[in-house]
Amino acid sequence: MRIDKIDVKSVQNSINPELLFEIEIFIQTKYEIPIEITGHLFSNENSNKNMKLANIQGFIYEPDKIFELSARGVRDEGEEKLVIKSIASLNHRVLDHIETSRAKNPKGDVLLNLDIFVKTLESKISLSHMFLMESGELPFQLPEFYKSAKLVFYQYQSREFSTAYTDMWILSGDSSSTFIEIRNNNFKEPVTIPSSDWIHDYCPVFQIGRFSVFEYLIPDYIEGSGSVEERLNESINAIQKMEKNLIKYEWNQVIEDSRAVWELLRNKEEIKDLLIRDGYTEEAYTDLNEGIKQLFNYSSKFHHREDRGKRVMPEIKASKEDVYLIYAISMNIVNVISKKTQRLAPKQ
Repeated sequence: MRIDKIDVKSVQNSINPELLFEIEIFIQTKYEIPIEITGHLFSNENSNKNMKLANIQGFIYEPDKIFELSARGVRDEGEEKLVIKSIASLNHRVLDHIETSRAKNPKGDVLLNLDIFVKTLESKISLSHMFLMESGELPFQLPEFYKSAKLVFYQYQSREFSTAYTDMWILSGDSSSTFIEIRNNNFKEPVTIPSSDWIHDYCPVFQIGRFSVFEYLIPDYIEGSGSVEERLNESINAIQKMEKNLIKYEWNQVIEDSRAVWELLRNKEEIKDLLIRDGYTEEAYTDLNEGIKQLFNYSSKFHHREDRGKRVMPEIKASKEDVYLIYAISMNIVNVISKKTQRLAPKQ
């Protein structure tokens, strides 16, 4: 048995994020049959700290195929291809680990190790030939092919049964009493998902960027043409820009994108009116507004190289944790205002 090719893709329409591995294997025709596929998925971090990400369960994707075991010497020589499909079920902690590992890769690729166990049935049967001769025909001249054969006398258990066939099968266990054995085959195969494929084909399915590890929901668009609704929708657009740059690891750009959220929401009377109508006090609104203003000032430190006094400031490079702080706060503030706007909207 050998592995020829491994393809990986995301599983569509699954509640949990899942990876599907399509594995092409070659087995010896009519000599070995795979009966069980299990395994593990590991990270590939080029160290002794490769982490187990998921268990794997596999199945043979060969609809209506009939497998046969034959004896040595009569089976067709050669190999045949089978397709094994194995699924690795992930979660948001695993995805976060993958993203963290991917950030360390110069190309941003996802590097994995597939540790697969394929249990097979293998035939140990060999065949010998014998032929029947009527006792009255002896002595006789043996055919050339059987010059070295020893004579076998055979009598059927039933005196009423006879056959005209002169060849029969005698089964042997290939120098032992073992006719069939179960063998565990282990394959360790590296799997690489290119960065561009991960971003365009996997992240949208796994909703990476739409949910952080703590599952902060991105707000929905608000219907309406009022000032609050328009500002909210522009803020949501800004968050979506943050999401795209988050996937690309453009940390400073994510924080710069967040400034649009603060600019749209700070010092706005219509936002104040909304919160007051929902039960906020003047002091509560003032504190929230001041917080938004300070977040605006904080995010500017990653973008502007001059302070308010026109003095040159050292460049600050954002890290992943800085970005997720701003990303989570941005989503939650917009979500608060979005939910209040929907709840206080006039009933239709």
